[in-house]
Amino acid sequence: MIDRRRLATLPLLALAPAGVTHAQPADLPVESTDWPEGDLASLGFDPALGETLVAALPDFPAVTGVCVVRSGQLAFEHYRGGYDAGTLVNIRSVTKSVTSTLVGIALERGDFDDIDLTVADLIPDRIPLDADPAVADITMHSFLSMSSGLWWDTHDDWPMLLEAENWVENTLRQPIVADQGTDFIYNTGGSHLIGVMLAAVLDRPLEEYADEFLFQPLGIQRGDWMRSPQGEVNGGSGLELLPRDMAKLGRLLMDGGQWNGTRLLPDDYAAAATTEQSEGESVTGGNIGVPYGFQWWITGATGYEAFFGLGFGGQYIYVVPDLDLVVVVAAGFGEGEQPILTSHRPIPEQIVIPAIIA
Repeated sequence: MIDRRRLATLPLLALAPAGVTHAQPADLPVESTDWPEGDLASLGFDPALGETLVAALPDFPAVTGVCVVRSGQLAFEHYRGGYDAGTLVNIRSVTKSVTSTLVGIALERGDFDDIDLTVADLIPDRIPLDADPAVADITMHSFLSMSSGLWWDTHDDWPMLLEAENWVENTLRQPIVADQGTDFIYNTGGSHLIGVMLAAVLDRPLEEYADEFLFQPLGIQRGDWMRSPQGEVNGGSGLELLPRDMAKLGRLLMDGGQWNGTRLLPDDYAAAATTEQSEGESVTGGNIGVPYGFQWWITGATGYEAFFGLGFGGQYIYVVPDLDLVVVVAAGFGEGEQPILTSHRPIPEQIVIPAIIA
């Protein structure tokens, strides 16, 4: 049974504005598909990996679950603290990776033509009268790579969005501090705009499109999805998924946009999304020290090229194509003594990957 547990948020954000709601779980019939189960040894891992992971988790008190998939099989999973495989996870900013994937799906289906279309092309009626005129020329491409040139307080990213009465107007009212396509500035408002711009082209709610063309084909039954005061789902955060289903998103991108032999995204878009598009060093701070693709982070820290979705509090979809590996980390952000911006990358990078022996 799916557990729609609500994870704790920061006390500062405990009371969301009255206009913020959630898109309810999809009503579309979904034929749930699950990972076939393998065992660690047959999938090329040191058989002691499970024990090693469990023994390491006290060093990561916010982690509620770890799911390891290799070669299309579930190699290992472990949950704790009352969480299990059926507990929905608020994936926070991993939602950005979902929104990027929806752009690719729209391109593949011919529902959207070009990520170089601008704010003026797609949502001209949403531009505030007092915005910098150059805002009209910002492209979806620049929002995807977090290089729109709009100022954003990276350290205060979430409150800047959540506390605004109108998320689109608030984002577009920010001053332009760099030429688009140059400086990386982390901006959840920009990620929300990607979803708004795409929904405008599609002429339908983003969550309906996602349910039909992403979640249904992958056998994913999503949970709630946070809405803005304007009633639009948040392209940058607030989607609930199961850990095993998070791994499906990683597998889809690792396979170049194909799922079980059916192409859902163009291969060139999938490749661009998961390789460096901007430096990832935000000029407004809050850096994690790795490059950025299209709403995915990029790293080669282990000697293998990898990409990952990262959510506040340590939610991860960590993908290593050369190892045919997807590692999902679920976390109860801000719980206990664990720092809310902690990194759980040591789990895939220092524990799982070194345990691969074949």
